[in-house]
Parts: sequence; structure tokens; C-alpha cells
Amino acid sequence: MLEQLHDIEGLDSISAWPLAIGWWVVIALGMVLSIVAIVFIIRTIAFRRSWKNDALKKLTQLEKNLTNETAGESVILLSEYLRRIILQKFPRNECAALLGKKWLEWLKAHDPKEFDWETKGTLLIEIPYAPKKAQQPPLDQVTDLIRATRHWVI
Repeated sequence: MLEQLHDIEGLDSISAWPLAIGWWVVIALGMVLSIVAIVFIIRTIAFRRSWKNDALKKLTQLEKNLTNETAGESVILLSEYLRRIILQKFPRNECAALLGKKWLEWLKAHDPKEFDWETKGTLLIEIPYAPKKAQQPPLDQVTDLIRATRHWVI
């Protein structure tokens, strides 16, 4: 009886190639997702290093720290930040020398959201030169100016 038994022959090994269509789809999706993730990371890092991120952080901090006591100082800082933002977006010879009403007219003419800088922006040209006692602008006007400045960054 033992002589009638035969050894079990193994099955042929399964080849890894060619891959089934499902594996090709998984590989393609993996590559696409990897490329999208790399592009997203690169753009995020580039934004975090940009002047726009810095300006948005400063404006957010300015709005967060806004109180009745700091309103005048906030307007002075906002005026400086707005100049810096504009100089990043436009040629220096077009806007750097503008002062007073001309500055506000230029802002109104070039504002992407059409904010009325000539009437609502007068704080920017008056408060920096006012005596300390007179530097108490209304908080809602300062908040409006900060939000209008934020639109120049975005």
C-alpha cells in the first residue's frame, strides 16, 4: 500500500507580473495623491514664508489687541502696514510719494473691494499727527479700516 502512494507535487508559483488592473489603479491613485500632497505642502510652505502671511498675521494681531486705549496706536501701525502692503503690490514710483488726500484718492481708485478710503480713511492721515489726547478714534471705524486693509493682502 505504501508503494501506491505518490508524492504531492506543488502548484506552480504565481507570477507577480503582469499586475491585475486593480493594482494599476491603486498605483495610479497613489501617485496622483502623492503629487497633490507634495504640491499642497510646497504651496503651504511658500505662503508661510511670504509677505502676505506676515501681513495677515500683523493685521489679525492688530484687530485682536484693539481696545479704546490702543485705538490710536493701532491706526498708526495700520497706516504703516498699509503702506508696506501697497509697496509690495504696486511699483514704488506709482504710490510711494503719495501723501494726505492724494494717498486716500489713490487707495480708493485702486481698491479691489471699492472701500471708500476718502471718507473712512481720513483716520490714517490724521491720527499719526494728532496729539496723544486726540488719538481716540471709534473702534468700529478702526475695525473697518483693518478689514479693508486685509482685502489688499488677499
